[in-house]
Amino acid sequence: MRVKVPQKSLKARQLDAEVRSSQWLADGNEARENGDKAKAEKCYAKSLYWLDRYNLLAGKSDKPAPRR
Repeated sequence: MRVKVPQKSLKARQLDAEVRSSQWLADGNEARENGDKAKAEKCYAKSLYWLDRYNLLAGKSDKPAPRR
């Protein structure tokens, strides 16, 4: 059985998740400022997803971090 090796390094995936989380948070804040509560909530949910992903990759989660 072959082990699937990620195309990006662990550090690159951490950075990507952190950037995406920040961008979705900024989009949510902008939507809230414009009065679009539904869009803001969607953006906040996506931001939380990417923040959880970052925490998993950084080893700050209840689940074990990936080895690579």
